[in-house]
Order: sequence, then structure tokens, then C-alpha cells
Amino acid sequence: METVGKAYRKAVGISGDFDAIVIGSGMGGLSVSSILAQQNKRVLLLEQNNVMGGMTQAYSRHGYRWTVGMHYIGEVGSAQSAGWKLFNYVTGGGLRWTPMPRIFNRMVIGERHYEIPAGAEAYGNLLKDHFPHEVEGIDKYMALIGSVAKSSAGYFAQKAMSSEAADGAYDDMCASFHSYSDRLTIDVLSELMSDPELIALICANWGDYSLEPTRSSFAMHCMLAKHYMNGAYYPVGGGMAFSKLMAPIIEDAGGVLLHSAEVSKILVEAGVATGIRLSSGEEVRSPVVISDAGVQNTFSRLVDKQVSREAGLDRLLARVTDTYAVVGLNIGFDRSAEAIGFNPANIWSHPTNDLQANLGAHRDNFDAPFPWIFTTFPSTKDASWGQECPGKATVEMYAYTDYKHFKQWAGTRWMKRGEDYLAIKEKIRERLLEELFRHVPQAREALDYVEVSTPLSYETFAKRERGGFMGIESSPQRFRQKWLRARTPIKGLYITGQDLATDGVIGALVGGVICASAVVDKDLMSHIRAS
Repeated sequence: METVGKAYRKAVGISGDFDAIVIGSGMGGLSVSSILAQQNKRVLLLEQNNVMGGMTQAYSRHGYRWTVGMHYIGEVGSAQSAGWKLFNYVTGGGLRWTPMPRIFNRMVIGERHYEIPAGAEAYGNLLKDHFPHEVEGIDKYMALIGSVAKSSAGYFAQKAMSSEAADGAYDDMCASFHSYSDRLTIDVLSELMSDPELIALICANWGDYSLEPTRSSFAMHCMLAKHYMNGAYYPVGGGMAFSKLMAPIIEDAGGVLLHSAEVSKILVEAGVATGIRLSSGEEVRSPVVISDAGVQNTFSRLVDKQVSREAGLDRLLARVTDTYAVVGLNIGFDRSAEAIGFNPANIWSHPTNDLQANLGAHRDNFDAPFPWIFTTFPSTKDASWGQECPGKATVEMYAYTDYKHFKQWAGTRWMKRGEDYLAIKEKIRERLLEELFRHVPQAREALDYVEVSTPLSYETFAKRERGGFMGIESSPQRFRQKWLRARTPIKGLYITGQDLATDGVIGALVGGVICASAVVDKDLMSHIRAS
């Protein structure tokens, strides 16, 4: 399997001094390591899996390549956009983007299809064309998207500050943002419009930000809507492009990237983080330890429970919840995407426009329709695909599910979960393939290879407890957690990634910038955006 870095070997061990140790090589871990390397810091980046990249990793099998958790990115179409500048900085200017077509998302509600275009005016017109009786509410909604996004700057800036420094400025920096983040998506939308189909359409890609409209923060909804307002892009080379470009930057500064290197404990002495212990028993010391493992993993598994209790972190963890779980397929076809007729636009499909009822039915009964299914066509988006995998195509599918449907296999070993588990995987395979063939019937004849994933796959390979697909839920309560900042109550221990900022690849990247800013005590976000 292709990856960057080297495999950790107990017999060889780890030598040398490091300015920082980073646990986890997702976008949060990779980006903070790259930024610190560019600040002349020697970083040790450790990944428990045998592939670098976390949820942006790509893997190959039977001549096909899939990316685990990166499917489309917004706000990178212009060299003046913040998103482009952040990705450009952490990859050393080497990342190239392929634009998706003008229609980049297709929303399917029951048997009704809506094609989502790039551009605020085009999107607003689409909504008005389908819902002419809701014009006033649509105009107000479109205006709110920009207002909410602008209000977030102070909220994210204070996350790089120490808790002492932030306390005095917190209300001023966050008040405007909190006026939106405190409200539920469904409540705001219901004040603006009354048509349930319109609300369902606007929220059809809520899987992108981790939480259904009856529970999600309206601010998160608006930030995501703005992120994709001008369309979407895909990195040339797929998800592996990120790690391939950031690894040399880290190594050129004297850093080391090791995969197959599971951290079992963050070492804390007298309230100060001093290093890590690997599952092999080897210990490595550093004055800075950064966790990209998520706050739940960090403070309930990696930090000693007694240390967490003394720091009050056990009580704080009770205020946040992991995101939803998914089942999925990675599919290979023995014909090109063009020959099959695949379109780069993603498909978000829902059984009805009652999003809450869809969730309730599936939570009660696994055989009920999946609340949403996301279908994406990576081989149509990656400009390098034709050269690397000629005459082949891939599809990735994900469907919301409830972890309780898989709880009976919790703690079982990979490939040793029994016939009942294999039977439910076969059922997932059949259901999702039929959904794909509903949209692209000609794909049936070219089907060559299928892999099925469940929440247990994410537990096993990504160490996601209860199979959480993203970070922590983007609820109003999440955005009121003052302790979710780069510096933790344990001196020398920092967090990065989605849980620090927001869910998704861009959220994890922002988390990396915030964390690096805290470590070196510089406003690196402003520095990068001004470049």
C-alpha cells in the first residue's frame, strides 16, 4: 500500500530530539506539522494506521484507488480565497485543483431531483424557480449565509489564545457569532420559510457538517453553505496528494513521519505533558505534544484517567458528543467513467422530505431506508486518474446509520466477527448498489469489485469510538465550549483538527493553523491569508 513516511519498528526505535510530537496524521495533524516545520520546528508525526493521512488517506486494491473521507472541497477556486491560501501554504505551493462542473451536487428527495449550481445568484434562482411562493424567505436566507460566516472570525481567532488571555476578550470576540450559533438550523429556517420540501432541499447535504437540522447549529449550516456557494473542487492525485506534498516539508526541517506507530499514552508529570509512550513501550520526550486523535480519544484514552479528572476534563467531555456513523461501499468498475456515463456531481438522496422521520425510522429499524445516501464519483474528478488507472472507474458511497445496529460486534476482531456480521455487510452491499443503479443503471454491467465498510471499520482503522465519521457534533452546545481551544488545561498539550475548529477537511485544516499559532505564539492565520 502506497504511503509517505516510514513504518515504525520497535527494534530500530526513535532517536533524536523533537520540538513537538504530533499524534495522528489526519488533516489536522499533517497541517500543524507542516506549519511548525516552516517555523523551523523539528516534528515527530506518529500515525497508528499503516497509511498516513487519517480520513484524507487513499488506498489501492485490485488496481483501483479510493479516498476515505475527502470528496469535494470549496473555496479554493481563486488564489485570493482563504481556503486556497491555507492549502497552498501547508503543501508548499504544490497542490493543484480540478474544478467540478457547474452542477456539483444533485439532491434527490423521494423521486424529485434538484441540480445544485455553483454561484450565489444561480443557487438563489434555482430555489426561487422551484419555490416561487418562498421568494422573500429565500432572499433573507441567502443574506444570512454571508453575515454568519463573517461573524465567525473572532470566534476562531480566540481559540489560539490562552484561556487567561481569551477570558477578557471572549464575549466581544464571540457575541455576534453566538447569536447565530446558539440557534438550531430548523428553528431559523422555519421562521424564514414554511415549505418542508424547501427546507429539506436546503439541508439535503447536512451530512457534510455532521448533524441534522433539528439539532445542528445554524452557524455551522451557514458556514458550510458559504463554503460550497461558489462550487467545489478536487485535488489532483486525490486525498493522497495532501500527505505526499506535506511530508517533504516536515522532513526537510528534520522531522520524522512514522506510520504503524500507535501511541498508547500521553505522558504527564506534575500537570505538564512531557512526551508519549508507544504501544511497543518505547517513550519519546518533547516539550510540546499535539493530539489530532480527537478530544474523546485524547482525554479519555491517551491521557491517564486520574490526570483527566484532576484537570476537570472528564466533566468537560460530557458536554460534547461524537458525530454520526456510516456504512459504505468502495466500488471498482472495469470501464472508464466516460464509457459508463458517470457524472462528477455528487448525489445526496433522501427517502422523503421529512428528514427527522427518516432518521427515526432507521434508528428504530436497520432495514428501514437509510436517512441519506451520499454517492460520489472520484475517478471523474481527479485529473490524474486517466494516466494512473486507465480504463477503470470508481464510486464511493456512504449512508447514515446508527451505531446501535452494530453494537453487538463491538470489541470483536477484524475479519473475526462471524456469519451474522457478514450477512449484514452483504445486505448493505445489495442496498447501496441498488441505489447506485437507480441513478446509473448502465453501471451494473461494468461492476468489478466491491468493499463494504461499517462503523466498526472506523473503530478498527481510525480509532473512532462508536464509529464516528467526523469530529464532534456541530450543535449549539459545541460552540459554547470555551475549553475547546488549542491549549488544553494540561501544560504542553495541545489539540488540533476538527474538534478544535469545525467538522470536515477544511475545518481540520483551520484547526491545524489555530494550533500552530498557539504553539509558536504568532497569528499565523493572518500571516497566511495576507501572503
